[in-house]
Amino acid sequence: MPSLVLLKSPGGTSPGETIALDADLLVIGRDADTCQIVIPHHAVSRRHAQISRSNGNFFIEDLRSRNNTFVNSKQVTIRTPLKAEDKIKICDFLFRFHDERVKEPPPIPDWMKKEPQEEDDPGGMTTIEATGSRVNAQSYLDNQNADRLKVLLEISTSLLRTLELDPLLTQVAETLLKEFRQADRCFVILLDENGKPIPKVTKARRPGLDETRFSRTIVKKAVDSLQSYLSEDASSDASLGPAASIAEFRIRSVMCVPLVSSDGKALGAIQMDTQDRAKKFKEDDLNLLTIVANLAAVAVEKAKLHETVLNQAKERKEIELARAVQLGFLPQSFPEVPEYEFYSHYSPAQSIGGDYYDYIYLPGGLLGVVVGDVAGKGVPAALLVAKLSSEVRYCLLTENERNKAVQLLNDQMIRGGLGDRFVTLAATVLDPKNHTLTVVNAGHMSPRKYCAASGEISDVISNDATGLPLGVMPEFEYELVNFTLEPGDIVTIFTDGVTDAMSPSGELFGITGVDRCMNPGEDATGPALTPKKVGERLMQAVRRHANGRPQNDDIALISFGRLPLGVSGPATVVTKGKK
Repeated sequence: MPSLVLLKSPGGTSPGETIALDADLLVIGRDADTCQIVIPHHAVSRRHAQISRSNGNFFIEDLRSRNNTFVNSKQVTIRTPLKAEDKIKICDFLFRFHDERVKEPPPIPDWMKKEPQEEDDPGGMTTIEATGSRVNAQSYLDNQNADRLKVLLEISTSLLRTLELDPLLTQVAETLLKEFRQADRCFVILLDENGKPIPKVTKARRPGLDETRFSRTIVKKAVDSLQSYLSEDASSDASLGPAASIAEFRIRSVMCVPLVSSDGKALGAIQMDTQDRAKKFKEDDLNLLTIVANLAAVAVEKAKLHETVLNQAKERKEIELARAVQLGFLPQSFPEVPEYEFYSHYSPAQSIGGDYYDYIYLPGGLLGVVVGDVAGKGVPAALLVAKLSSEVRYCLLTENERNKAVQLLNDQMIRGGLGDRFVTLAATVLDPKNHTLTVVNAGHMSPRKYCAASGEISDVISNDATGLPLGVMPEFEYELVNFTLEPGDIVTIFTDGVTDAMSPSGELFGITGVDRCMNPGEDATGPALTPKKVGERLMQAVRRHANGRPQNDDIALISFGRLPLGVSGPATVVTKGKK
């Protein structure tokens, strides 16, 4: 009757004890009431694992234990069949699955054990664990001649010499062909992001051999099982099935060893084959190739990590360059207009963002003041900001009717390929001589105006006069609104990064937060508000409201207006936020 034989115990139970598997379901754990096999140890879960019997076969399954269950040093994640001599590890308890129905092979080192072969298997298939321990590797080295030790030393030295993947793998393949004289071809294969095997290095001993095509059947077998394979004649190996590629490539003896990462995932494989029946690989060859593959897997991981670090550094530099370029799109000097003051602030949620503002000098002493918001954040939005910046200038300079200028801008952006994105824009044109302001709004939040005479704070443009965002509908006709700026009047234009600023409790800053900052009654210092003071109060209030919570959207803000009587000017203030 199959049984579990205790090989190792931290105490309390004597090694050598045999536990008969005499039921269809046996639960292993420390709970004596619900488990048939009780392990009274605090590290073992109450119901740790279970062994079931079906049609004479035995299976083990982990029951979501705290410290996991292992078979032959591999974590059990699914219902796993048990084979004779399998080692089962539960915490510090090690069992052997004994099945007297299977004839046991003579004792040999664990790392060289063969899988049980069926009597009618003519292929001589041999498998060993793909990830041998240090002790196993040391045991192998202790029994090798100087030539093989030299090969391992040469390969390990090559792997340490460079972090560039392609030269490293090429050196490994060339060294292996020198060592294995019987080999006709050598393939070093890595898996891509989708798990598809891609030959990174292919080497053939002589011209005329097809050195680009390998057997996917053999590689898949090694990669899927994470075991090394040796076949003396692959063409007659029943375990490989009817693989046309083996016959087509005239593969005879073959070795294939998986490259396994430190966390037990397949990275690829090394395959070596012959096309001569008289030239065969032996088990000792497979052992050497397995150790080489283990060394190569470590080197591949290091090379990939190095490549990732380099790519991240390159990406950071590119992002910093993009940020510098984007800040270059923003005004580098600010309007100097008698009786007027300007304040600007810009801070992206990420390193670069999709908000935009600009001051544009127009014929006749007019000044365009524009704030926009591209849907989205990051690099894609920043690229659209670059286009928007140039198109806004072109349209305002070529079309004197401001609503038609925005209509032209809308059509230009659509023709330029906005895709599924859109842009909100508030475009204003200031006539400082007549103190009038013309406003066209394309889907943006209405600018807010503080009227010094009445103390009222209101929208500059109504919802009815606000048009669609840029990029939504071609040839859309926009409306414009004109009004006069009196002394002390202030206009504030901002993106939704201001109103959507969120407190730690999830409360939005909102329009009411903007209005509080534009209300002179809340200014304890007494003097009348100016655009600079409104802008500074507003940004300080947003930061206080967030109270350390990360900025969740880009912020662009312009506050400008006519200075109160008796206040000297002009003054210009700008701040550009940094991430």
